[in-house]
Amino acid sequence: MNKNISKFIKSKSFIKLVIAIFFIGLVSYCSYTLVSNYSDISRLKAQAVELDAQYENQIKENEKIKAILNSDNKEEYIEQKAREKGYVKDGEIVFYDIS
Repeated sequence: MNKNISKFIKSKSFIKLVIAIFFIGLVSYCSYTLVSNYSDISRLKAQAVELDAQYENQIKENEKIKAILNSDNKEEYIEQKAREKGYVKDGEIVFYDIS
C-alpha cells in the first residue's frame, strides 16, 4: 500500500492534480475579490451621489444666508434666529404656557 501511495505522489497525475487544485483556488479567490470590490464600488458611488446632493443643498442655503446678511433686514434675521434658540432681549419677560 505504501508503495502505491508513494508512486502516486511521484507520478505526473498527482502533480497535475495539485496544480489544478491550486488554480481552482486562485480563480475562486480572484472571483470573490472581484465581486466584493464591485459591491464596494457600487455602494461608494451611491454614497457619493447622496453627498453631492447634500453639498449642493448646503451651497444654496449658504447663498440665501449671505443674501440675507448683505441686505438691510439682517438685524431682523439675526433676531429671529436668536429667538428660535430661546434667547430674549434685555428687559423682556418670558411667559411659558404650562397647561
